[in-house]
Amino acid sequence: MNRKILTLLLSVALIASFFLPLSSVGSSSAFDIVQLPTYGSGIEVMLNKYLWLLIPVAGLILLIGALNNGNYAGGRGLWAVLPLLVVLYMIVKPVIDGVKIETLPKSFGIGFWVMIAASLVLAVYHPKK
Repeated sequence: MNRKILTLLLSVALIASFFLPLSSVGSSSAFDIVQLPTYGSGIEVMLNKYLWLLIPVAGLILLIGALNNGNYAGGRGLWAVLPLLVVLYMIVKPVIDGVKIETLPKSFGIGFWVMIAASLVLAVYHPKK
């Protein structure tokens, strides 16, 4: 598959996953999480809220770069790996806080699975053309 088409499809998937449900038990999306008021003044509270914004921003920059004949602001590698790092952080943080890792995949909604798949393929698969 052509690099441009693959990047276009996966960047649209990243943007769409931001609006899909993150949890299998609720219907809240990352968009809903970002819109909630911030309670607390710690850096961790703000970090959790605004890290979700990096996923659609990276998707948008990848989309614009692919439509601009491969001219990415800051390079494709940065924007392709950034969503994967955010998703990994969102998986590892609850495990560090005490959630059992075997219960996490059952709680993921369609939006989180799309984020995982699209960010993993973007970060790992690099076709030549």
